[in-house]
Amino acid sequence: MDRSPDAWVEILIVGAGPAGIGTGIKLKEAGFDSFVILEKASDVGGTWRDATYPGLTVDIPVLTYSFSYEQKPDWSSLWAPQRELLTYLRHCTQKYGLRPHLRFDREVVDARYDEERNVWITRTGDGSEFRSRYLINASGFLSVPKWPDLEGLDEFEGRRLHTSAWTDDLDLRGDRIGFIGTGATGIQLAPELAPGAAALHVFQRTPIWLLPKVPLPVPRAVQRLFALVPGAQRLARLLTAAFMDLVFWRAFTDYGQVRLMGAAVEKLARRHIRTQVDDPAVAEALTPRYSWGCKRPSFSNRFYPIFNRENVELVTEPIERLTRKGIVTRDGTERPIDTLICATGYRPFEKAALPTYPVAGRNGQQLADYWDINRYQAFRGFAVHGFPNYFMVFGPYSIASTSYFAMIELQVRNIVRVLRAARDDDATYVEVREQAQAADLETTLRRKKKSIWSVADCGSSNSFYFDRFGDTPGFRPTYHPAEWWAARTLSASHFHLEKRDEKVRT
Repeated sequence: MDRSPDAWVEILIVGAGPAGIGTGIKLKEAGFDSFVILEKASDVGGTWRDATYPGLTVDIPVLTYSFSYEQKPDWSSLWAPQRELLTYLRHCTQKYGLRPHLRFDREVVDARYDEERNVWITRTGDGSEFRSRYLINASGFLSVPKWPDLEGLDEFEGRRLHTSAWTDDLDLRGDRIGFIGTGATGIQLAPELAPGAAALHVFQRTPIWLLPKVPLPVPRAVQRLFALVPGAQRLARLLTAAFMDLVFWRAFTDYGQVRLMGAAVEKLARRHIRTQVDDPAVAEALTPRYSWGCKRPSFSNRFYPIFNRENVELVTEPIERLTRKGIVTRDGTERPIDTLICATGYRPFEKAALPTYPVAGRNGQQLADYWDINRYQAFRGFAVHGFPNYFMVFGPYSIASTSYFAMIELQVRNIVRVLRAARDDDATYVEVREQAQAADLETTLRRKKKSIWSVADCGSSNSFYFDRFGDTPGFRPTYHPAEWWAARTLSASHFHLEKRDEKVRT
């Protein structure tokens, strides 16, 4: 058991990706200095540390995919590459003094609330035990890789890897590659592998809507302008965010208002396919049959042309099983492969994935079981009744923007606001009221009736946005400006605050 001084801290944060870094920065700013950030790996960065596959870039303009209070004037491109994002996150960690708070190689295995002492007890894989007044989960949505559920997967004798665990020294030149997945990861990685592969078999379950990706390098003159006139970059960020949220996000939140825009985008995407793919039958197979936006859309100029290569095959026949040497599809065809690559994403809303470790609240109630019975729900996405002193940066119905970083800032503002209220009241017990959480869920589900997932044709999308209840708990059907204001006016009356005098046992 860890007997070091930080075995007891006021606030324990799980995860040192963008969410954990953003939480630590704002806690320090608010005067909360007694906190520790547990990270399972040996460096910060989260997904941007782990995912290093060739071709990885952000897929929304990086002006908004960064903290508003820490602007970087010299982004090389608005589609910034992975290495640049990781360097940025390391810079934020250093600049804002988070290094002393970080504890690396500490993977959380479980956390439970001790009602008698009013503390959270969190255990890590190395046998350490941390006790804290508050526990904040910042492990994010994209933490647990999703492997395909295929017969024979463990029997395949060739090389097998998931794109979340890529290694820089991997050389696949001359390999016969089975490539599963045509989502946001697949459309970036497959074009990198095609030129050097002996054969690249791309297995597609559901096609993705792709729009042309216009190269957007940031000219030196613009970088200098951003560096010399900070307001210039802030204005550019604001305009970019306004366009993304008020145009693209509206398709998610109020589809009826922009139905014609959706039809226009689909027309553009179909033309994009036809102009880049020579074989009409392949182009048809790459064309989605669901409404644009039901499944995560993306941008690429390089994915479709690979299917004009003789060594690349699009396979739409479902996979039946893997053998020791290849992949067998339902029609009985076996394709020999040397390497299997699974670009199959993550498990954002499954029982074992959110959070990534067991969390037991009052009366030993498991959070995963609570959601499995009652549907995914959390007050404004960051607090759950029955789990006092526990907060999430990304809980159910927390995303209300195209920018991941903008949502981190909003959720952390909510958390800090509640912690400040508790500090001002000299309270040590904080729990969201059941009626507040229920009212928030009711409002969310009512608003969802106007969203793309309720109005548009999403039946064949196979989207990870949907959970087993048919809900879309990742998205809050509202607008970023509304959430921005709500985070600044959040009332502590939604929470039960109480001072409990139990002393922490050392």
